[in-house]
Amino acid sequence: MSERKPLKSIYCWIGSCIALILGLNWFVSNPERVEELYSRAFYPIYQYLPKVLFGYLPFSIGDIIYLLIVLGLVYLVVAALIALFRKQFAYAFRKLLILVGSLLSLYLFFHLAWAVNYYRVPVSKQLNLEVDTVLLEDHIRILEEQIQQANAIRENLNIDERDLKLVNQEVESLLRVDSLFPMLSKTQIHVKYPVSSKLISYFGTSGYLNPFTNESHVNKDMPNTSYPFTVCHELAHQMGIGLEDECNFIAYVKLRNHEDPWFRYAAYYESIQYLLRTLYLVDEVQFQKYKDMLSASVKTDLKADQSYWENYTGWLTDLSGLFYDQYLKHNNQREGMARYGLVSRLILAYEKKAGH
Repeated sequence: MSERKPLKSIYCWIGSCIALILGLNWFVSNPERVEELYSRAFYPIYQYLPKVLFGYLPFSIGDIIYLLIVLGLVYLVVAALIALFRKQFAYAFRKLLILVGSLLSLYLFFHLAWAVNYYRVPVSKQLNLEVDTVLLEDHIRILEEQIQQANAIRENLNIDERDLKLVNQEVESLLRVDSLFPMLSKTQIHVKYPVSSKLISYFGTSGYLNPFTNESHVNKDMPNTSYPFTVCHELAHQMGIGLEDECNFIAYVKLRNHEDPWFRYAAYYESIQYLLRTLYLVDEVQFQKYKDMLSASVKTDLKADQSYWENYTGWLTDLSGLFYDQYLKHNNQREGMARYGLVSRLILAYEKKAGH
């Protein structure tokens, strides 16, 4: 924006953003309205725009845009501080106003381009899953069945030399023909790698969606064990699912009966971890009992995962975790990072309804 731009126009810009944000807050207060008008009407159509602009690119343009946004905001802050130091108060005030307008505009676009999906009708309600009452006996029974499945699959599984790009394509194809989740938008189903998988490992991230470009990303450097699960999770975000537990659930359901044993193993491997963590909060003795039932190979996978992420753990990981926890709480997930674990309710309800 030109530095000569009158303050009046900047005030109008900020005022318009505030008015639109207030209107947005009203709109998302009704999940049925969000589901009908945004998630199932506007969003699938809007997705054609980023698909045409960025979908064909073999690299992540979103990562570059993230960098440009950060640099732009840093420039405005530094310029304002320098102006204050030089006692150029009018110039500093203008820069601060532009900063506020820019932040409000980014907030608006973030929501209009994707984040309104955080407020849609829950998947559990759309699939008529009873998640409010979960019996411990059902939890233990299903956990034991899944441990047996995971142990059996892992015994003859070799995932070290699999082509990850082929896995991406298989999961994308799996979701394109999906008929279990009618709430998913199928306009764009495509996963990419970040500019630097090593860098996002330092953030403790296995995958993410860039809402500004509608690009799904998966960390290609992390252990392969649950790679198909992560791909499916991130694509579920791209297809219009905001809540983390729901993306986990969709990944579980889509992979649990797949013909590829690696895909099935990834589903059970992730599910078992969430079910064990939930059990730990209820009964530590039972938790230890069922943890001990895991085969040596499954335990080796768990240790390999833990070792990988520990190598990247540091202040950046801690800072990223704190930020993302608050981010989730601000976006209709009051549990924060703990939201991921609520997938256990969905899995148990689904398995119970299916008669397993």
